Amino acid sequence: MLGVVDFHALGQVIWVSFVAGIGVTVLFSVAIYGFDRANHARRVGAGGTATVYGALAVLALVVFAASVVLGVSVMLTKD
Repeated sequence: MLGVVDFHALGQVIWVSFVAGIGVTVLFSVAIYGFDRANHARRVGAGGTATVYGALAVLALVVFAASVVLGVSVMLTKD
């Protein structure tokens, strides 16, 4: 019965799922953090800092969206 299971593929699915789950969560958290810090910096008058945090948030959001699109496209393609 164990000969039917491809343990290499199963292990690959487990580690890729773990890395993707943590990575996507961290990316979205960084986007939220960046938008929050940019808003706070804007309120206190630190325009340069607000721009840096805003750029960080937008970059994290773009990479997050790209990873979601990549994940969905991988799930929808057949081998």
